[in-house]
Amino acid sequence: MTRIAEVAFTKNEGRFLLEWIAYHRLIGVDDFLIYTNDCEDESPALLDRLEEMGIVAHLPNPALPGEQPQNKALSAALEHPFVKRADWVLQIDPDEFLVVKTGAGTISDLIATAPGADVIAVQMRFFGDNGFSRLPDDALVTECLTGASLEDFAQNRIVKSLARNDPRFDKVTANHMPAFDPAKGWIPRIFNGGGEEVPPESFNRERFREMPDAGRSMRHAQLNHYCIRTLADFRAKKHRGTAANNDKKLHRKFFDLRNRNEVQDLTIQRHLPGVTRQMAEWLSDPVLAARARRCHEAYAEIVKASETLL
Repeated sequence: MTRIAEVAFTKNEGRFLLEWIAYHRLIGVDDFLIYTNDCEDESPALLDRLEEMGIVAHLPNPALPGEQPQNKALSAALEHPFVKRADWVLQIDPDEFLVVKTGAGTISDLIATAPGADVIAVQMRFFGDNGFSRLPDDALVTECLTGASLEDFAQNRIVKSLARNDPRFDKVTANHMPAFDPAKGWIPRIFNGGGEEVPPESFNRERFREMPDAGRSMRHAQLNHYCIRTLADFRAKKHRGTAANNDKKLHRKFFDLRNRNEVQDLTIQRHLPGVTRQMAEWLSDPVLAARARRCHEAYAEIVKASETLL
């Protein structure tokens, strides 16, 4: 059986985590390795309970002055048993959902489109607020935020990767794409989300963050990126800062550029019934339910405190 591990880091996103974990478990992720740093909500307590239930592994990742939480977490993940035993590694954030459009919509279906691939580089598709200034308290992101960018929107060339856990990678958990050194004589075979191999000469045989124009395709997969969610959520994001310490990008122009609602994209909703069933099953645990409720309450407090930030 192909074993898939997902590595992520999060801060103040407990209100969104159950949906994100349930969705990716449904499409085929076996092991979740989730790092938290300096949270003001109840995310750590929520994840601790999920760990007790055998659903995730939670690792606190406090940031010391001058440290970048993102790189610290992704480097530490290399030594975790979940990554070491994985056949494939997916590194995405809790505002990103891998959407597979072929077969039953599972990660195994995506892997089948790229025989011989070492990396499947999936393009982001930016989603906007769909007319919401703030999400209803218990609303699901994937149910409410269905306004999306056109496929050829320039920012959609950004990729995240599903990577075979090959020891020739220097860092299979690296953000956007695993790290590799061409000087060592090996170039991974990189496929796009359309099942097509991306020619090495098109990316100068080096790892890339943006898909070369000739390789762009969302035929079989896309990464739904709800990076702003709504204006209220974007303000809360500005309040918490980014894991890469590039908080200066969180300004109004950033919000407006990525608030894309040109088309309605409901592709992900084929999995909504399964996601809601899974969440209901987990929330039948009274301890988890209480911690999830506190995450919602704490997030509402953060949203309120962030109202003047933008």
